[in-house]
Amino acid sequence: MISTTKHQLHLLFNQFHNSFLDSFFYYATFLGDGIAAVLVVIMFLVVKYRIALIVAVSNLVAALITQTLKHTIFDDVVRPKKFFEGIQDLYFVPGVENYMYNSFPSGHTTCAFALYFSLALFTKNKWIELLLFSIALIVGYSRVYLSQHFFVDIYAGSIIGVATTLLVYFLFRNLKAQWLDKSLINSFNAN
Repeated sequence: MISTTKHQLHLLFNQFHNSFLDSFFYYATFLGDGIAAVLVVIMFLVVKYRIALIVAVSNLVAALITQTLKHTIFDDVVRPKKFFEGIQDLYFVPGVENYMYNSFPSGHTTCAFALYFSLALFTKNKWIELLLFSIALIVGYSRVYLSQHFFVDIYAGSIIGVATTLLVYFLFRNLKAQWLDKSLINSFNAN
């Protein structure tokens, strides 16, 4: 990203496609969708409220920051389809609706890094941490592969996701509230 323009970098990577990767990245991108975050939060309500709260607040704050930036300061930043329109033919994955505007920063990447980084903070297993980081990277790259974003968009999204999660984690991890260390299972067993 430092040695080339975002447009040249996108063209370089846009030439590498095959049907397996088309399908893989088409589905992988959904792992950075807000619905994935909601499902994980619901799942962790059963395990521990504190984890569910940190994951939820991290994703909400990160999404708010990203969407505010996309629709105010950077509302004129176009996506690859619009940028290369009439200039260069891009490969587009069949069945994917490519958007034209609000490219910077990537919302899916922000969500993926906020979600999977927050989960990584609660594990001591290095292999699980690596797996979670890999999922976030795959989601980010899927946005470039699908020509929805440039690399700089996913880079910014990853920074917003990680920074927001760190802030929320440090604010909420030591909160002294007994209910945060309970879960839906504890609540039902107590009754």
